[in-house]
Amino acid sequence: MGHERVGTLPKTQRWRNVVAQIADWDESPTQVSDIARSVIQNLRSRFRHIQSDDGVKAAFEFLVALSISSRSQDPHQELLALGFDIPADPTPLSLAKAVNKWVESRSGSLEYSQVARSAAIDAIAIWSEKNKPQQTRLFEFTDRSFDIWRKAGNGIGFCELARTFFAKFTERYLNYFLEREASAVLKTIGQRDEFHIEVQEHADQISRHAFETAKITQSFAAGWFNKHTIGGMPSEDAIEGFLSIAFGKIREELLREGEKQ
Repeated sequence: MGHERVGTLPKTQRWRNVVAQIADWDESPTQVSDIARSVIQNLRSRFRHIQSDDGVKAAFEFLVALSISSRSQDPHQELLALGFDIPADPTPLSLAKAVNKWVESRSGSLEYSQVARSAAIDAIAIWSEKNKPQQTRLFEFTDRSFDIWRKAGNGIGFCELARTFFAKFTERYLNYFLEREASAVLKTIGQRDEFHIEVQEHADQISRHAFETAKITQSFAAGWFNKHTIGGMPSEDAIEGFLSIAFGKIREELLREGEKQ
């Protein structure tokens, strides 16, 4: 995500306090931690309506389609019938390209769409690496490429795929705002580089927090998948409803995290 300038930064007093913290940064790891906590506290409000964004819905819809198609005798034809342009023997790279194309054609907020698209690609890569045959390299073609996705065709598998998506979404969004704020107010390239290094050292903590937070979606994800995919792809309202509950649970966790500070 780096220093890409998309969307508009919030102008609330709390966000200005975050900016002020970064502007006063003294290259102390403790201060970077304080900034990270401030971003978590302020970011939580942005999860309130995120489920309605077309790009977010499109990215998640792509993952749902992969899971549903894996139950078919011919997953490729199933995906084509659903409108997804995917090669017959897809690699993670070709699936990433397909996600980009799918989300770009349906993007809402550029800010949300970028994060959701990247999170979906992350989820695809992590799932593929975890489930690929041991003798197969991650980016090579095989005549049974869709077998990697067979385990995603039930509630348990879908739950794991969805959890990874929400964890990577939260992690990327947190890092995105940290770096955006830093690039806007730190005076020199050297300061920004030093801050970036410090942020990267905290990325593991952010990632673990995001992953643990995303586990709270586990209690209903499998049931939702089993109920809403019996006849094929869920409706747009059903997908938005799932996202609303998932992001709502994550927001609740961020609220609790903020109260601890």
